[in-house]
Amino acid sequence: MHYFAIQIATRKEQEWLQRIQGKVKGIRFHNIMKKMYIRRKGKTKLEEVPLFSGYIFFEYHDEQLPTEIIHEIRHSQFFIRFLPNNESPRPLNSHDSEIIRHFIQFGSLIPTSLVKFEEDQKIKVIEGPLQGIEGFIIRVNRRKHRAKVRLTIAESVMILDLAFEVMEPETIGAGTRGHYERK
Repeated sequence: MHYFAIQIATRKEQEWLQRIQGKVKGIRFHNIMKKMYIRRKGKTKLEEVPLFSGYIFFEYHDEQLPTEIIHEIRHSQFFIRFLPNNESPRPLNSHDSEIIRHFIQFGSLIPTSLVKFEEDQKIKVIEGPLQGIEGFIIRVNRRKHRAKVRLTIAESVMILDLAFEVMEPETIGAGTRGHYERK
């Protein structure tokens, strides 16, 4: 399978998917969503938002898309462009495809990552979508439970926010040293 990427009008991803899926057969589309802690009016809630806002990824069995599929996608409402080149759509390279596969393995809704902070304040990812991409973390906001991740996909740099839950050490009297609990 080969992965392709297209840019869609932001916040129109779901509407675009509903329209196109009945018209184009043999393609598996991915609008990767994430859970994020969002603070509104003093209350923090876990909400579902797009991981790559304005981008849809899809799988096709061949490196060349048939002209009828290209035509159908290009002339759909809210379509902006194929990545990395709109003139001759081609699949993502192997590096970009691995990144997309990494996120798709979690399903259409990416959960929060489970992390712990070591004594030198380095983040250690226990499980979740941040695991395996720790080297791309550029900033951590412990208060908002977010990590900024820099990825390059289709020759474009993207900065993503991913949510995490912190595993805190248990209190000294509550158990053995080194045990962690989800917080």
